[in-house]
Amino acid sequence: MSEPQEVLSQLLSPAQAETLDATGREAWASAAAALQAVQGAAPAFSEAAASLVMPDEIAGRFSEPHIAVPLELSTDQDQSATAYLVVPTAIGAMYLDSQADNPEDEEQQTIVIASTVLGQVVQAMNTQVFGKSSAGIVVAIDDVSANSMPETLKAMDDPCMLLTGTVGGAKVLPVSLVLPGTFLDIMATAMAGAVSAPAAAAPAVAGPAAAAPAFSLDLTQDELESAEFLEEEPEPALATIGGARSNSAPQPPPAPPRGPTPIGPAASRARFAPLPEPEPTGIRSGIDLLAGLQMNVSVELGRTELTVSEVLGLGPGSVIELDRLAGEPVDILVNDRLIARGEVVVVDENFGVRVVEVVRRGHEEERSA
Repeated sequence: MSEPQEVLSQLLSPAQAETLDATGREAWASAAAALQAVQGAAPAFSEAAASLVMPDEIAGRFSEPHIAVPLELSTDQDQSATAYLVVPTAIGAMYLDSQADNPEDEEQQTIVIASTVLGQVVQAMNTQVFGKSSAGIVVAIDDVSANSMPETLKAMDDPCMLLTGTVGGAKVLPVSLVLPGTFLDIMATAMAGAVSAPAAAAPAVAGPAAAAPAFSLDLTQDELESAEFLEEEPEPALATIGGARSNSAPQPPPAPPRGPTPIGPAASRARFAPLPEPEPTGIRSGIDLLAGLQMNVSVELGRTELTVSEVLGLGPGSVIELDRLAGEPVDILVNDRLIARGEVVVVDENFGVRVVEVVRRGHEEERSA
């Protein structure tokens, strides 16, 4: 495994790799904020690793039960491509608190909740990141499915970047992103000039200072007075050679042993009492975190197909015959996904639907077969 930008440089030009690196950072910041709003705690993405692969070579990686989320990319120049976000089903169910006694119910519930949560995340990224592009770039979630990646990968022939990592927080979720080269190329072209590359790192410094990150602290006078100071020997001075500092110049012989060196500003380090334990934040967990999310529920009475001439011939009093028998249950869809069937009832003066059957994924395919 390599750093993501190294793999991007193998697929695309250096400029495109920098654009995608900056886009990825901004997209994750937007996604993390959206997840924090849903879950109540900010997640972190760690253990990121990438590799350049052919799709059929990694089909075996997804032999265990998993949820596959197609991410469809499109632009106003009629360009399109699809990437895939993959999470293990069991761990995803624990992460989303969608566990159920029946594995089929757990899988279906996980798919519905994942579609809803990721819909919020993708909407935030489209607004805050991809909306900066002048190419009209939009990412949308297609039909989320279970255990479909092996067949999907076998049908692909585009070299891909496989990005793996862990979304951490109150819970940990391993994720995999399969990003075809076409997807990355369209994204890089569409986002060129819309995002800023990360600031260049400071030049490396030889010696102990190289391992110490830069930081600053604002301390009050009371904190300074209550701090304990520890004795520390000053570091040897660096000789100057041709305007550049070097620690390779000959050093004078060591001085004979002497008493403790007086503490001064150049040889002091502050040590403070441990911070108190943070108070509980009252962060909720479980499916309650999703209680406020809006989900589109629709009821489908039936469907049919008409020719253009038949549509143009419609007028007041026309009757359209549907492909459903009278009295047959109607379909109940959540976010355009069939989850149940019911019968039409009247509540006061409004129509309603009484649920008579909960549809489990895969049953329809079995019936059709």
